[in-house]
Amino acid sequence: MGRVRDALLAVLGDVKVFRWPMWIVYDPGSYRVKGRDMRAVIERVRPGDVLVRGFDAYLDGKLIPGLFSHVGLFLGRTGEVDRAAAPPEHREGFAVGEQTVIHAIAEGVVTEDVLDFCRCDRLAVLRFPAQLRARPGAPPDDPRALGEQERALRDRLVAGGDVAFEEAWPVVRREALAQVGVEYDFDLDFRDLRRLSCTELVHRATRCLAPFLGVQPRRHRILGISGVGIVPDAFVRAPLELVCASHSVDAARLGALRPAEPREGIERGLGTTAAA
Repeated sequence: MGRVRDALLAVLGDVKVFRWPMWIVYDPGSYRVKGRDMRAVIERVRPGDVLVRGFDAYLDGKLIPGLFSHVGLFLGRTGEVDRAAAPPEHREGFAVGEQTVIHAIAEGVVTEDVLDFCRCDRLAVLRFPAQLRARPGAPPDDPRALGEQERALRDRLVAGGDVAFEEAWPVVRREALAQVGVEYDFDLDFRDLRRLSCTELVHRATRCLAPFLGVQPRRHRILGISGVGIVPDAFVRAPLELVCASHSVDAARLGALRPAEPREGIERGLGTTAAA
């Protein structure tokens, strides 16, 4: 009886009960991104980095094609000045701290601590290079909705000039923060900027760098519906540096997404492995 009791208690320790709607879930694995992965992120992540994550059990993650199902933008330190710039009705829930991420979830565009963002099953951090230049073959973008500073950066890239990411980041950051509180775009309509999905938010914030980044809406089947949009994997395919990836990320699948050139090393937790 003792062994049966012990086995039963072990199972009960992995059962989660949700009050509303009433639901019982047996989850012995929990999230696969562990402490060593989170430590690697908080040690290496920098303002302007793009964070992509994925889940094993969430239904929407299974309906979104690709290795990753969500994307956010790392803001770095946020403070009361940033909170004051948010719409009044969203200031109370505005997260301030040393390492803050902005992303769009079902409740809308929010900020949260990077450790909260890391609660997932796979995670990777991507970084813009120090110097940006327009890439041949990058899909055309629509500059009509750009602000004056955004347009100036974009036009310089189109003209063949270089743009330092350090110069562009304040513009990108401001545009990202301007979206706090915007409702989630369940229609995934990239033409309507009044609502934003997670990829639409990062795309909106970085549009001035489109001639370099090359991430534009394409036809996909997202959430089981065929439409034009951007999947999170598009940012993994972009010419961004791969800073680190959690140990739970399949190296072969990740390597298949990365640009062919240049070759790079992938930081995995506290170690390093080579990627093709």
